This record gives sequence, structure tokens and C-alpha cells, in this order.
Amino acid sequence: MRTILLNLPWRANNRWGVRAGSRWPFTSEAEENNYIKYIPFPFFLAYSASLLKSNNKDVKLIDAIAGRLDEQRVMDEIKAAGPGLIVIETSTPSFDNDIRLAYEIKRKNPYSRTALCGPHATTYAKDILGRHDYIDFILMGEYEYTLLSLAKELGGSGNLRPVLGLAYRDNEDILVNKPRPTIENLDDLPYPERQLPDIYRYNDGFAGLPVPNVQMWSSRGCPYQCIFCLWPQVMYGERKYRKRNPEDVVKEMERLIREFNFKAVYFDDDTFNIDKAHVLGICDGIKRRGIKIPWAAMARADLMEEELLRSMAGAGLYALKYGIESADSKVLKLCKKEMDLLHAEKMIKYTKDLGIKVHLTFCLGLPGETKQSIQESIDFIGRTKPDSLQFSLATPFPGTEFFRDLEGKGSLLSANWPDYDGNNKYICRTEELDALDLEKVKSFFSSGGRGL
Repeated sequence: MRTILLNLPWRANNRWGVRAGSRWPFTSEAEENNYIKYIPFPFFLAYSASLLKSNNKDVKLIDAIAGRLDEQRVMDEIKAAGPGLIVIETSTPSFDNDIRLAYEIKRKNPYSRTALCGPHATTYAKDILGRHDYIDFILMGEYEYTLLSLAKELGGSGNLRPVLGLAYRDNEDILVNKPRPTIENLDDLPYPERQLPDIYRYNDGFAGLPVPNVQMWSSRGCPYQCIFCLWPQVMYGERKYRKRNPEDVVKEMERLIREFNFKAVYFDDDTFNIDKAHVLGICDGIKRRGIKIPWAAMARADLMEEELLRSMAGAGLYALKYGIESADSKVLKLCKKEMDLLHAEKMIKYTKDLGIKVHLTFCLGLPGETKQSIQESIDFIGRTKPDSLQFSLATPFPGTEFFRDLEGKGSLLSANWPDYDGNNKYICRTEELDALDLEKVKSFFSSGGRGL
């Protein structure tokens, strides 16, 4: 039985969407050659593909976002492949688009089974199966081993009851099996599939990170309690931090440079610098193996130490992406981020002093946001002078504490899933600021400070 893994096309109102590999799925206006530059690597799909291959399963990954494939081209490729199982990763803002395409795929491939995965499908598994009879399965949460178990059962006895993390239809009944525990030992997974036709289109070149660059994971999960963070709450279902062996991380890094000639590496971990010994182990491995290309990572500024930054710089660190979200301590407390802003600011300045570029991310419209809190963030930016910036609109994705809180208060302004686009639309109600206020501020920053 052949399995096809899909990252479907997603365009809306002349905007391009990204979902698989993105913790914050969104749409964006085209930037260059009518396409967007930022393309996240579809980690869960890619790890699933390699896991199936290592277990002698016939599998193909089609990424229409990276491949710039239109709907007809995707339909043609699926038809030509003749799959027994089609797996589609979906998200909240893309769900209407994805379920429409899933219907067309099933109509043209009636003998194939169809599965959805991703955070939105995980949150609404029973509802989706109840409403859409052309969806056969939901792979809930961190789904690599769930998919492998499903593929084995479909090619064997067909008994789905032992498949942890699976929701499915049994005649008229919708069954949800026990949750699958998160992967305890990440080193058990084979390296993610990289033999993809559009491997050089994946790009997170913030702060001038050289291209082609490659995105990697050295860990999964985060122990912090941020109410808006999607993957720890939904994809992992827990706040557990898991890490790979640093030596194996560096070995994969070296392989990617050697075999694919990538010019830079970005560690897109949920929070790269949670475990100091883990980071130092990676730095030591980079130096011992003589790896000389620049690399970058996603990190918390208030966890940084000068000694750690010096070690990272000595191993070729080029840039750090620091999630600040707000420079108002009251806002951070309300969203349970509770960052030590004074230490964060000190570490940002020290990062720059070492010649490491800094990219800061901010999230507009979190609980407690006011004109004054936005000004605090503006002042913070003025003092720290980052090399690049990113502004998103606070989006309460289903399954998160943020969503439940707002839903309980009646503070959600839309039940229309395409509106849950944190790069384009604000759908919450705050005491002082309305949606237009925040969208205007977001547009101001996105345009480089023009037009407010």
C-alpha cells in the first residue's frame, strides 16, 4: 500500500498561506516572483515519511506550498501515484480550503483512505469525522508513530483499536482511541526526509541568514506556560521538553551541509536554549567537526547567559530569534509568559555586542494589551535595536488556553476559520483596543513604520 503525505496548496484573496512546519499558520502577500520567501520545513510530514520508509513502507511526500503546485497538478500527482492512504496536514486558517480539497481528492480517488492531521484536526477530531464522511481517520497530536501503526494495520489485520492517537469511523460509530504518549527518545526517529524536489525552497532567512538554509530540530517541546502557544498544548498535549543527543544533531547538520551544500542552518526548536548542557554539547560538536557555516536558533532571551552566548558565538552562531511578544510585564503575566524583561534586554544587547544578529518577535493584542503596552514594546525596540523584527496578531487557535479563555468570555469576534490568520486579521476583543486599531498597528510595523 502506498501512502501519500500532503501539504496542500493554499491561496486566499491573492495571499499565499503556510501551514505544515509553522507553529503560527498564516497567509502573506507575495513578495518575490509572485511567491513568498518564508517557507517552513514540514517537519512532522518529513519525519513521518522517513519513519515509514525505514519500515519498508511505500511513501511519497507532496509539498504543494514549497513546490508551488496548483490544485490540478496535485490532483494529477495523486491520481498517478494510486495511493491506498492519503494523509493531509491541516490547520485552523486553512481548514476550509483543506476540507474542500480533501473532498475533491476523495471524489477522484474513491478507493483511497483519507486521514487528516495537525492541530485543528486534533482538536476537532470527532466533529470532523461526524460532519465529513469522506474523511476516514484523524491522526491526533504528534503523529509519526500513529501513522506508522495505521499503515501497518491497513496492510495487515485491519484492527484499528490498538492504534494509539487515532480517531476513526466504525460503521455508524466514531471511535477515539487512547492518546499516544509523546516520543520519549527522539533519537529513535530516523532523520526527516530531505530527498524532496523543492528542498532548496524551504527558507527562514531572517536577519540575512544565508541561503540556501536548512531548518533542523534538536529538541521538541517547551516547559513554559504561554497560553497562546499551539504545539505544546495541542500537538504535544503537554509541556514536556525532549532533546536529541547533541552528537547526533551535529552529525545530521554535517550530513546536510555535505550532501546538499546548504550555506546555513536554523534550529527551529520550540525553545533552543532550555538546557544549557544540550546547547554546549552542540557547540562542542560543531567545533570538533570543524563545521564553519553560520547557524541560528529560536531562543528565550531571559534564559541566556553571557558564557553560553560566548560559546555559541565561538561555534559560528550567526543570529538568534528571540520571542519577546510584549515588553509590558503585565501583558506577559496575563498570557503566562512572565519573562524577565530586564535580563532579556541585557542579553539582547550582549548578543549584539558579540556580533550575533538579533531578530525579535512581538505578538500584538495579547490579553491586557493597551496603547501604553504597545508603546512599551516600541520603546523596547528602540533601546535594543534588533537587526530584524516580526509582528503577529494574537490568534487564539482552538485547543489552546487562549482560545478557551476568550470563548468563555464571549470575546471571540469570529467563528470563521479563515479569519484565524495572525498575519492579517485580529479576531479578539480587548478592553481598550479594537480589531482595526491593532490591524493598523500591525500594518504600520510591517510596512517599516510607514502609514500609521
